[in-house]
Amino acid sequence: MKSGSGLPFVRHLTQGPTPGQVRVRAWELTGRPMITFPVDRSKCAELGRAFGDPDPVWHDPAAAEAAGFDAVPTFPTVTVLADHWRSGGVAGLVEAIGADLSKVLHGEAEWHYYVPVRMGDTLTLRQTVADVTRREGKGGGVMTMVKIDSDFTNQHGELAVRRTDTLIERQS
Repeated sequence: MKSGSGLPFVRHLTQGPTPGQVRVRAWELTGRPMITFPVDRSKCAELGRAFGDPDPVWHDPAAAEAAGFDAVPTFPTVTVLADHWRSGGVAGLVEAIGADLSKVLHGEAEWHYYVPVRMGDTLTLRQTVADVTRREGKGGGVMTMVKIDSDFTNQHGELAVRRTDTLIERQS
């Protein structure tokens, strides 16, 4: 994988100001069109079961209202559903950045919520490479760290969530 302006998988762009941040330079992933997906009841219920939380508040409007919510809330990690809407899923993302899947680790993920995401919303995902760095690994060898910003805009055109994933490619 190459770093800097010679990245083979992106084209340059400039992002406008984001909430609480200054203007940043990023690279847009090419060959990864925006996708739009519904936050539907069945997926919310599946997430609840996956997390071992059978509370109907996660998928039943009456239960959510009785618990004091204005709508059915979603788990904070609901944006991972987008990975199942795109052909190739996470492996496709790794391929898009030009990395070797057998050498890639998921380093971390963080979420910044700007507006609540509720069951029934429709989210549109746009991904950019926010940063690429290299450093020497503790066990020797070079590691390339790629930060991917995934912006999720809701059906009202509002930035709802920014998820930042750090992928680490270990060199042989």
